[in-house]
Order: sequence, then structure tokens, then C-alpha cells
Amino acid sequence: MGTLLFKTNYGYKPIILLTPWQVIKTSEIAKERVETFINLYKNLYKTAKLVQERIRKYYNLKKSKGLDLKERDKVWLLYKNFKLR
Repeated sequence: MGTLLFKTNYGYKPIILLTPWQVIKTSEIAKERVETFINLYKNLYKTAKLVQERIRKYYNLKKSKGLDLKERDKVWLLYKNFKLR
């Protein structure tokens, strides 16, 4: 515990030598990248939902609803569907 994630991944501590101006500029760039990733995530989420809805729609069209059987209806049974002990 108490180990930096960067050190865990790469095996050494990161060396950061930035001036205050570079820190401000870097933070602005980082904010832009975060906004870009958030927008990308939102678009991917919407696309995934759309694909999921389409898959559900076409799956339900192909899926048979089965026979509308009621109690006392006569049916034929196939011998191969039964297992004998």
C-alpha cells in the first residue's frame, strides 16, 4: 500500500520538472482532453444503446412465440424427445 500507480505500472517514480507556466498550459490541455473523452464516452454510450435496441428488436422478430396451447388440447409427441431410465 502507498505505492504510486505509475511506479507499479512502470517500475520507477515519474520525474516532473515543470515551470508554473507549463503547469497552467498543461492543465488547460488536460481539461480539453478530458472534455473530449467525456464527449467520446457519451457518443459511444448512445451508440451502444442504439445497437442494443436494434439487436433486441430483430432478435424478438426471429424468436418464435410458440404454440398457443390450452389445457386439454391434443398434441403429437415424438419418441426421440423422451429419455428412458
